[in-house]
Amino acid sequence: MGYALLQTKLGPLDVAALQRAFATGRGLTPADAKFVADDAFGILARDLSLEDALFLQQSLGAEGIEIEIAPESDLPRLPNPKLFDFVQCASEHLVIYDPLGRPTEVPWSQVWVVAAGYDQRELKVEIVVGDCEARYLSNLERLHFDQMPAYVDADEPDNRGESFRLLVRDLIGHCDCVLANKAARLLTDSALAGDVTDAITYPRPMAYTEEMVWLIRCAQRSHTS
Repeated sequence: MGYALLQTKLGPLDVAALQRAFATGRGLTPADAKFVADDAFGILARDLSLEDALFLQQSLGAEGIEIEIAPESDLPRLPNPKLFDFVQCASEHLVIYDPLGRPTEVPWSQVWVVAAGYDQRELKVEIVVGDCEARYLSNLERLHFDQMPAYVDADEPDNRGESFRLLVRDLIGHCDCVLANKAARLLTDSALAGDVTDAITYPRPMAYTEEMVWLIRCAQRSHTS
């Protein structure tokens, strides 16, 4: 059975501290430090032996980096995404419309995770309902903002990037307990202006996905505590 190293909280990691922690070469080496730091989105390493994982946990702890160990089998499995073209944010629930225009109502209390960002392939937004009961996905190209006039600036109706940002803000704003990924949280910052591409871009698609897995695991814990 493989084991994963998980951050206890999201945040940047010091490369030098990682190099010192990886100096023994148990599972990871100093040469891996920059890659791990750049991809620090909740899951630092996977497929480790238990012995190497425990050793690295101790080494990282000595550098002030708190890490959890989890069996790979315990990590959430993302369900296959269901595509959507537009949504309606009502007071009591979210209405999600699929490509055929069929609506699905989801109580806001069941929206556990909202993720957004450019994953090197597309600028997308995802909604995870409950304990991975459903996962809804759309991207900037397929979103029908003509069906969501609240997110269209009358002075700049073709500014789809701003409409996308307003949509993400509204989704998160309706959910008191929702967990959002790094890029989605940045999009809620009213001080963010201009081209935000760099700020919401992930270094690789797997970094985006692993952060979602990490967030769902956190959501599962918060709803069972």
